[in-house]
Amino acid sequence: MKNATTIVTMTIAAATTLATAGMPNAHTWPMEHIMVSMDDTNALHAHVNTSATNPVEMQRFAGETYDANASTLDNQYYSDQYGWVLDGIVDPGFGNSIWIEMTSQTTGLETYQGGMRMMIPMQTFDPIFGTAGSDMNWQWSGMMTHNWYSASELGDYEANYRIYVGDANGDAISGFGETAIALNFRAVPSPSSLALLGMGSLIATRRKRA
Repeated sequence: MKNATTIVTMTIAAATTLATAGMPNAHTWPMEHIMVSMDDTNALHAHVNTSATNPVEMQRFAGETYDANASTLDNQYYSDQYGWVLDGIVDPGFGNSIWIEMTSQTTGLETYQGGMRMMIPMQTFDPIFGTAGSDMNWQWSGMMTHNWYSASELGDYEANYRIYVGDANGDAISGFGETAIALNFRAVPSPSSLALLGMGSLIATRRKRA
């Protein structure tokens, strides 16, 4: 029978062994939709169920590396749980689009272009919303889009957005009401780290009883 020291050694080795995941983990979290709608006066509205006290969690999967542009998430706490979704009929007018502008956010939060969750290999992972010097505003296609949010440090993060109707250049179109929304995040220890801590506690308990 393996002793406690051997079990701990094997557990640590398993948790720190480098692995290649290929694509980031997208189905670790349930989808959290940001519902964007337009009323009869052409005013935009947005709703999401999360808040500063109930944020989306970002996790880091130690040892995993990702293919191509997805490698920007290597060694980062990340999530694609938030998804932009149209709620009902939203007509911005011919040649116009729904634009989303990042107006402020916590230092250290980064964002990368995503898409439909089942089409991760086709996503660009291009930096958006000011990440790596990108534009602050983003032209949304109107399709469900789960962008990737990441941070390198544990803690709470918030991003604030202005949502408006704009032309092809991103200039606001008169006659449409804009809205704003805040998205909240919390970078937390990964499940593997918590499991390792739990194993350590279990081994310590066994030693005391021996």
